[in-house]
Amino acid sequence: MVQRKIFPAHGGYNIAVASEQMHDGQWAAVATITHSTGTGQRIIDLPVPDQRFETEEQAESSAVRMAMEWIDRNTPSERSEGPSKVA
Repeated sequence: MVQRKIFPAHGGYNIAVASEQMHDGQWAAVATITHSTGTGQRIIDLPVPDQRFETEEQAESSAVRMAMEWIDRNTPSERSEGPSKVA
């Protein structure tokens, strides 16, 4: 049975994690990131990892960590004034 949980993240993002126990007893999880704005909602489905874990908590933690890394890489910093220029 698939378990779904939502974890709040910084910057107005939410991370939805679906975890499932595989036939071999190992756990897998995948994350979807949502970001709501005043005019709509952006949904980012992260790639399905092929990692398996001993516990559901480990699988969820890995999916949340992957989503947080995506958010950190793809959210402009407050100090950023635009794209950097390379000489």
